[in-house]
Amino acid sequence: MKRSLPLLAVCTALTLPLAAQEGAQQAAQPIAIEPSSNVIFPMEVGIPGGEGTHYLAGMGVRTKTFLKVKVYAFGLYVDRQAAPEALADWQGKMWNDLQKDDSFYAALLEMGFPMTLRLVMTRNVGGEDMAEAFDGALTPRVQAVAAEMPGGEAAVQQFRAYFSVEEMTDGSELIFTCADGTLSSSVKGEVMGDIESPALCWALFDVYLGEDPVSKDGKKNVVQNFPNILAGR
Repeated sequence: MKRSLPLLAVCTALTLPLAAQEGAQQAAQPIAIEPSSNVIFPMEVGIPGGEGTHYLAGMGVRTKTFLKVKVYAFGLYVDRQAAPEALADWQGKMWNDLQKDDSFYAALLEMGFPMTLRLVMTRNVGGEDMAEAFDGALTPRVQAVAAEMPGGEAAVQQFRAYFSVEEMTDGSELIFTCADGTLSSSVKGEVMGDIESPALCWALFDVYLGEDPVSKDGKKNVVQNFPNILAGR
């Protein structure tokens, strides 16, 4: 059977016109589109409150209830200079191989290079509901690694406060970058204070890449572009 080209590889050729300031020339930025939600993901995203960008590795969607109601789309971004060195053992592997390789996901969760998660809401969700959802996912994880990485529960409570908004509306964007055990965040365009917590960083990415991910299909799809990244393309 002939295999179809991965969607991410097709969409990287697309461009999305960016809103230009008055009198400025309109620019274009490469994008990809998460297929089940039609949410647009730029191929590169800026680090909250910092310098530089991370590159899109893949996308997924978070659903809830047996009706598969879409809550948000999410994309995994990585430092494309640091990732190939840290993941040298997987260079030359195809996406079909990587998505089935537990050791590859374990290597990602060693947090050996900077990574970013970008979430885009696909429906309106109360801020407190969003906070409780993250709390429920993160607290058991940081408790499980408390012996090796203490202080995670306090960090989760600090993180929870980032959602003290009335509502996360459809289209709201959340960006979370972890580098060297420090979480940098942007919620609805507002840069939040950094949180120094290796446990929180690990737990947040384990929600999407770990043994019990919030989306099994999403876990596979967020590594779709790693063959290109590791090859330096």
